[in-house]
Amino acid sequence: MTDAPPPGRNTTLTLNDRPLVIPVVLGSIRDGRRSHNAARIIHERLVAHGHQSAILDLLELDLPMFTGADAEEVHPGVVAFRSALAASDASVWLSPEYNHAYTGVIKNAIDLVDDELNRKPVAACGLSAGAQGGIRATEALKTVLIEMRALPIRDSVHFGEARALFNADGSLARPEFTSRVDQVIDELAWHARALRWGRDTLPLPTRD
Repeated sequence: MTDAPPPGRNTTLTLNDRPLVIPVVLGSIRDGRRSHNAARIIHERLVAHGHQSAILDLLELDLPMFTGADAEEVHPGVVAFRSALAASDASVWLSPEYNHAYTGVIKNAIDLVDDELNRKPVAACGLSAGAQGGIRATEALKTVLIEMRALPIRDSVHFGEARALFNADGSLARPEFTSRVDQVIDELAWHARALRWGRDTLPLPTRD
């Protein structure tokens, strides 16, 4: 006798097994930033899970300030940023917390995006010198990402007490953070596969 499928499992649906594409948006351009260590760790764990990933470093992309000018559409950094998001199945947005909020460069980057995040899951992760790890920044960031029709997952990684969190070589001084990163990746990947199937298969709702 074969085991019955778990309740609620639709066995007629077969999800595409191709690797997920999940870039990490690094939302800090500050001198001496520690968030690049956190971004690298998330990126490495994504790759270890079999996903395709790259760090979209807003410092390296050197995005222009959003003004709505036509020239922004063809700026090399904007083109590269939007192309990477368009090709993604999900994304991780990492921001340090400045004055109880996410960074200005993150907001500017979002304003330069069009529909590349539409119906894709995102994980908002934070970092701060305090113990909370940027939780106020990530909660605020989620509301903006929702407006872009992205779908923020509940789970986040909050890299608290960042000054003591990383060793001199950028590795984690507290290895327990690795398991938390892995948990968030698994949650994000589940949503990414489900929503990729939906985008590929289901008609989009009509809007007035």
